[in-house]
Amino acid sequence: MIKFQQLNAFKAVYELGTMMAASAHIHVTQPAISRLVASLEHQLGFALFQRIRGRLVPTDKGRAFYQEVGKAFLALEHLEHSARDIAEQHHGSLHITAFPMLSNSFLPAILGHLMRETPGLKASLKSYRSEEVLRRTEIQSCDLGFADTEINSDSVTAIPVWGDCVCIVAADSKLATAAYLTPADLSGVPFIRYENSDSAQQVLDRELQQAGIHSLDVVEVSFASVAALLVAEGVGVAVVDPFTALHAQRSGLNIVIRDFKPRIPYRFQILYPAFRPVSDLARAFVDSLFSQAEAAGILLRCDPSDKL
Repeated sequence: MIKFQQLNAFKAVYELGTMMAASAHIHVTQPAISRLVASLEHQLGFALFQRIRGRLVPTDKGRAFYQEVGKAFLALEHLEHSARDIAEQHHGSLHITAFPMLSNSFLPAILGHLMRETPGLKASLKSYRSEEVLRRTEIQSCDLGFADTEINSDSVTAIPVWGDCVCIVAADSKLATAAYLTPADLSGVPFIRYENSDSAQQVLDRELQQAGIHSLDVVEVSFASVAALLVAEGVGVAVVDPFTALHAQRSGLNIVIRDFKPRIPYRFQILYPAFRPVSDLARAFVDSLFSQAEAAGILLRCDPSDKL
């Protein structure tokens, strides 16, 4: 079995170029470095270095092996970060991870309300891509997560939540006078769209196609917050999640929000770490999310049997 010391010695020699430099870097004697590399070559069955004019030069197989060793060391760093995340948990606190759609718009106000109602509460709200939110929930390093990704993990309890997108237009646009907007209203109008991989965009594209409407796509974006800024600049109209739309409007952007018919659904998942009980604070936070969303005119739907 390959040992960590062998890989560490090989990596040091490869990156520093000499046995002497590798010895000083990892605090192992030069003869020991030489023995570790030689024993690794023996186990692998091929040479990792060749001597050319007194210098150690990696062989082709040595270069290929170094790429795999690099991946292994990155994985070890990943484990170290995960261990630190786990160690930093504190009882009686609330640690939330969320993808940008919610962490940058609606969740801060909910957390602020909860902290005012709970004196002394220690909390964190960190924003990550959905895949990282899932990872941190899997290793039980947060109390609550919000993500937009498929969940297939025994380490996580996931509650799917659905809502409806809205249309945002500049306040001085002719479309701002309509009670609601339809695919026909987007005909010939400059449109700010998401990437083709976005599920809501895919539904909208199908609705436009079925209505025989060709949208005049002028800009493609990855985040609703960027779309809102472009709408406020008069670049075009956009169909976005209601959380981002409401946050943009409350921030003073020159936009109005209109319902869009037919419904263009969006979905996200509420995540709980599966290996420990759901805390009362986490339950209170989720309850507040639903109640405050309803108060703001945002209808969220989930299967009642899924609620914890």
